[in-house]
Amino acid sequence: MRNPMFRHLVFAIFSIISFNNAYACLDDKAILQLKANEEAHLISRNVATMTDAIEDMLLSVQVKQLDDTCGVTITYRLPDEDIAEANKLLDSNPAKRIMLAGQGYVLPTETTLIANAGVNLNPLSIKHQDILQSADLGRNRASVELLYATLAQTRAVIIPNTKNTEPWPMSLMDQEKSLCESQYTSDSNQSACTCKTDAISKKVSPRQLRYIKYLQNDPYSSTTSALAIYRDLSEQVNFECKLIKR
Repeated sequence: MRNPMFRHLVFAIFSIISFNNAYACLDDKAILQLKANEEAHLISRNVATMTDAIEDMLLSVQVKQLDDTCGVTITYRLPDEDIAEANKLLDSNPAKRIMLAGQGYVLPTETTLIANAGVNLNPLSIKHQDILQSADLGRNRASVELLYATLAQTRAVIIPNTKNTEPWPMSLMDQEKSLCESQYTSDSNQSACTCKTDAISKKVSPRQLRYIKYLQNDPYSSTTSALAIYRDLSEQVNFECKLIKR
């Protein structure tokens, strides 16, 4: 005959396991997927400086499950230097800072941004109400995006009389040459677009070019000094390579 105490012990163990499983709705795989999803969201915003910060592991995302819930804590960690650089730029343009604040966009002042959020299990995603800009996670997302959009304006600036030391990959050379040929022609120089691509690659790094193109597609950045400097350089190279607008 089995010991009744043994049966009670086994029942208690299974009860505890079942109780814990009921609340452990997010396993390690789900947590890793949520982290990947959050990084993918940031990259999908197409802010070149932010994508580079993630790839360089300067901007990091951490996801942890809240105790006994199907919720998570999402933490962004940011470089102090990036925060200082962006705030210094906006300090020089207080009117823009006020305008952005009025639209709900504020630069981060701390290197750690933390938000709790609920999770949908199927499909695995953050609950909609937690990604709205009125929610903590939504505000953090907007703040980080503003940070790196602001940094693009300074990091795209081409310093006069400097040379680029980072070779362009051939794919970028070909891409820029094709873009040139679609926009310009030359009556006297058959290699005019090769001339332009070579000249620009000697002055602008691949990253700088990505930042410039990001700014060109941002309606709020059309008057930044970085774009003005690049336009002047481009026009000078067009003249030297005998290019004319199609």
